[in-house]
Amino acid sequence: MTSRGFKRTAEARRARSLLFLKKKSFLRALRASAVRFGLCLLCVACPKPQTVAGPAPDAQALFAQAQAAHRIPETLSCDAKAFVEAPENGGRYALHISVKRPSSVRIEALTPLGDPAAVLVADRGKFALLDLRNNVFYRGPASPQNLSRLIPAPLTAGELVSLITGEIPEGGEPQSAKRDGDGYLLTLTGEQVWLGMDMRVNKVQRPAWQVTLDEHDDSSGAQLPRLIHLDAPAGKTTVDLRLRNILTGKPPPAGAFLLGPPPGMRIEEVN
Repeated sequence: MTSRGFKRTAEARRARSLLFLKKKSFLRALRASAVRFGLCLLCVACPKPQTVAGPAPDAQALFAQAQAAHRIPETLSCDAKAFVEAPENGGRYALHISVKRPSSVRIEALTPLGDPAAVLVADRGKFALLDLRNNVFYRGPASPQNLSRLIPAPLTAGELVSLITGEIPEGGEPQSAKRDGDGYLLTLTGEQVWLGMDMRVNKVQRPAWQVTLDEHDDSSGAQLPRLIHLDAPAGKTTVDLRLRNILTGKPPPAGAFLLGPPPGMRIEEVN
């Protein structure tokens, strides 16, 4: 091969090498751009949690605002699943629940076939429990102890209705308020309440128990929880209540909060 041929071959090799390096550099830059673009998308899709800024709110005004946001629903009925861990009456329950403000409750515990196994009613300070499994009818005052005969939660009827309908349970007077993360912490006498910016009740804490409300649904015009978790350390009790098929604004059937003993059933008066 002549010297001219060798020169052409060397130039061709150099040209191919330069082309290869340019392609490699281009691909590296393309990959880097794709990574940067992906990171930008992640930043857009996963915004940082908002923090409420500004001065601390007035406790009275915040309490009044939360009450106004939860004026409805007056009535609520739903199906529910209860998961209970407790020294007594623990287990899983299928329930049908009806409530009416301020303190009317009807809870039906259902068999796997959907038939009532027990029915609990509380209204106007009175309590009744129809236990079809043991053929006993209990009646007495609507105390937390008596209401716990079905689901072991240390709550009054009014507290239970308030939590199911997503409002602050009736209790003490507002004492203080401050901004907390993306919401507010409202302190009342003997009670602390965590609120969202939209006034949803996220958590209520009292000395004997703590309740967390989650998965709120505002389709009814109010912030209603679909998941309620209760923790009562003194009684070694936890309850998870998942609500579904929620119906609001439609009064329960007449007599829903009345319950009498069937003929022949043993009656037990309780304090």
